[in-house]
Amino acid sequence: MNFSIWLAFFITATVASFVPGPAVLFVMGQGMRHGARKAIAANLGILSGNAIWFTASAIGLAALVAVAAPVFTAIRWLGVAYLAWLGLGAWRDALRGTDATRRAAAPVPGGFRMWRQGTLLQLANPKAILFFTALLPQFVDATRAIAPQILVLAVTSIGSEFVVLAFYGWLAARGGALLVAQPRLARATDAAAGTCLVGAGIGLALVRPA
Repeated sequence: MNFSIWLAFFITATVASFVPGPAVLFVMGQGMRHGARKAIAANLGILSGNAIWFTASAIGLAALVAVAAPVFTAIRWLGVAYLAWLGLGAWRDALRGTDATRRAAAPVPGGFRMWRQGTLLQLANPKAILFFTALLPQFVDATRAIAPQILVLAVTSIGSEFVVLAFYGWLAARGGALLVAQPRLARATDAAAGTCLVGAGIGLALVRPA
């Protein structure tokens, strides 16, 4: 793989990471509700899903999954339902007006749970399917060994997307912390987080594989 192809992929992958989609909204929602550390766990879950997709691409399974419409549709709608449930729960807390004491006493999801949610979300994300079946092959030279090229592209993509999602998560966590510090604005934290999570679900529902 020559440098110009790698650079083109790096720019493409980084720009694609900045475009708000289910992954970005999920990380922001968790950061806003639970802080930057939980956003990092969600971020790592998204990237674990990407690592699985890169592995599948290397052995030719990504295209097979893309055409397995019934299975893919079922997994996707389970993801939509779960994100909607999380988002509506956040909106419920916003409408109830959870005070600072109850908020501090409420159980916070563990890092492993956040990681698992992020991984499952990305595995069912149509945007990821499109990336790995339509975009990724354009940067792979079929006349050379495929696996080393996929490895280079995987490290590049995962590294750049980690930075982008970490920035989004940090930004959301900072915004959430500022809102929680103001009792009158505390509801806005849950409302905004719920909107991000429901938005992630809507994005998951609307995006269609090629």
